[in-house]
Amino acid sequence: MIFLILAIAFSSGIFVTMRFFERFDLDNHQALMWNYVFATATGFLICRHFDTVPELVGESWFGLAILTGFWFIFTYLLMTTSTQTSGITITSLSSKLSVVLPTMAGVLIFHEKLNVKVSIGIVLALVALVLVVDSGIKSPAERRKTNWVLPVLIFFGTGTGDILMKLNEQRDTGDDMGFMIAFIYLIAMLFSILLVAHDLLRGKSKWQSKSILGGVSLGVINFFSTFCIFHAMRYFSNVILFPIYNIGVVCITALIGWLLFKEKLTKKNYLGLAIAIIAVVLITVKL
Repeated sequence: MIFLILAIAFSSGIFVTMRFFERFDLDNHQALMWNYVFATATGFLICRHFDTVPELVGESWFGLAILTGFWFIFTYLLMTTSTQTSGITITSLSSKLSVVLPTMAGVLIFHEKLNVKVSIGIVLALVALVLVVDSGIKSPAERRKTNWVLPVLIFFGTGTGDILMKLNEQRDTGDDMGFMIAFIYLIAMLFSILLVAHDLLRGKSKWQSKSILGGVSLGVINFFSTFCIFHAMRYFSNVILFPIYNIGVVCITALIGWLLFKEKLTKKNYLGLAIAIIAVVLITVKL
């Protein structure tokens, strides 16, 4: 249970840190690159052993970890953009309501049980998604671009990422999970370096030293968020773990968005949050 609580706390910190990127005018791509540099460094520092290159290539999770590393940077780029345009609450809600996808994967791929109550909960979670992405942006163009495209992409992207992490966890048979997680972040770091290099060479951005500070904060939080959720997977099924984890992050980030950033929610957003909580109760509570 402690790993689940810590995962919720660290994951909430990710959204808050991303929100500060805009406040301090940090270059998103450079800050994300440094995030992966420090997440990778943190992972390797706490490892108890290191694979040789032949051992690494022979790991059952090697190819899947490369895909997961790419998927990490893809979804984090989406979340950074959405956090700064739609706000911390809408982004975290869209991300964490992706609970539907790993929950369904738990049934279809990992052969976990699904009853009528859980099925109703999944349907309600989808209804909640439709309500929370309507953030009341006035411009019709903004509504089309921000309220639907980014949140829906984040919904499917984050859900797919959760499934990939579960597949990685199942293939990792060693005691030191930290090495596998560090390698995933190493892959994400390599992709992010290519992205920043492309920006600099094409003149899309200039080198920004202050982005290192944002990357340090996000990188350490990011690694431990992933580390804790991977360990929580060993104690909880998908059907239980992801709904509790996701709604916990949703509630904390909504509170922080209101307290720190003065973000406002519409009546539809509040209704969506209430339905999301009901959905998680239906999914997790045994009657």
